[in-house]
Amino acid sequence: MNTVTGAAEAAQLRLERMLARNEIQEVLARYARGVDRADAELLKSCYHPDAIEEHGGNYTGNAFAYVDGAVPRIRLMGAMQHLLGTSHIDFDGDVAWVETYLWTFARFAANGGSIDTFTGGRLVDRFERRHGQWKIAHRRTVFDWNRDTPTSEGWCTGLFDPVKPGMHLGRKDASDLSYDRS
Repeated sequence: MNTVTGAAEAAQLRLERMLARNEIQEVLARYARGVDRADAELLKSCYHPDAIEEHGGNYTGNAFAYVDGAVPRIRLMGAMQHLLGTSHIDFDGDVAWVETYLWTFARFAANGGSIDTFTGGRLVDRFERRHGQWKIAHRRTVFDWNRDTPTSEGWCTGLFDPVKPGMHLGRKDASDLSYDRS
């Protein structure tokens, strides 16, 4: 093999890896949006149909079944956000081992009021490229820390008024502003 051919093949491999990283990060972003909007179809688009989900000792099994059980519960919960951090991606052919840092905020009803829970963790995923698409084949969630605190929502000490026209509050369905294409 000559030097030019070797350099072209190396450049092609780098380009393929860059595109694969982008596709994987798009799946991760789609997952965060899907869970925060309680969008089962969007969530399922992140997984292969036979994917396994292991979620905090509360669930281990098929990812689609996990989504089907979780989405109705999520719709009943208060505000929620999943924020993605750094992802480390290690490729082995059509398999990618992906560790993504994650911070979550969720509001839960508790003791006649509500509790805000902040959790830091990591998504440890095995992605597989099947039929040209990268999707999650196995997800395990690692919990690193948590803080629960009584809800104290003041909207920046009154700077914002949630009932004022033009103040958009997040929704857990297709009426959320992020679905508006007007």
